[in-house]
Amino acid sequence: MSSSSGAPIDLGDYALSIGARIDGFLYRGLNSDDYAMVWVSNGFEALTGLDARRFVDTRAAFSDLIHPEDVAAVNAAVAEALATQGRWQISYRLKTPGGWRFVHETGGGCAADPDTGEVQYLDGIILDSSRLTDLAERLDSGRESVTLMHAAITEIFATLKTLRLLALNARIEAARAAEHGAGFNVVAQEMSALSATGESVMKRIETELSRLTDVVKI
Repeated sequence: MSSSSGAPIDLGDYALSIGARIDGFLYRGLNSDDYAMVWVSNGFEALTGLDARRFVDTRAAFSDLIHPEDVAAVNAAVAEALATQGRWQISYRLKTPGGWRFVHETGGGCAADPDTGEVQYLDGIILDSSRLTDLAERLDSGRESVTLMHAAITEIFATLKTLRLLALNARIEAARAAEHGAGFNVVAQEMSALSATGESVMKRIETELSRLTDVVKI
């Protein structure tokens, strides 16, 4: 292949250049149970902490880097994609120097054997999605907090309604007591004012919480 200037383009150089600019790595692996790699871009070492050349040369099992609880889901996604001649997209946990990290993989089969039609290689890209996963967890926590606040607001509204009823009863009793209930009437008025102010404030909070609910999509 040539560029618009006529100079030849080395696709291998392009792959290395792209691989250096992503949080993850490109790969070509064998269509085998252990997903042994035959080539990985230079982001492999940064993510896994393993020597890329040694990993490829020894045909080490990439499946050993996948969290044991996620291997079955990865296998199923790959198998389904190969059966339909499509591609897989799967998120799982990968072993890294800092512990298990979430990654997102997109890939597909290539280079089918001309005699058997069996796919020989798996090509794809694995991206570090741990920051997105952390964000999702924080959003989940936010959803829980908003739900709890909605419940708290309901309780506060109930309390304010009770306060308003008590204030009404107090004013009735103050009226019955005539001049002896003047002080009681002042207290009742203050209770009514407090209830009205509280309900106004809570309605504004409820409005803002409804907007927040829409944002976090509860």
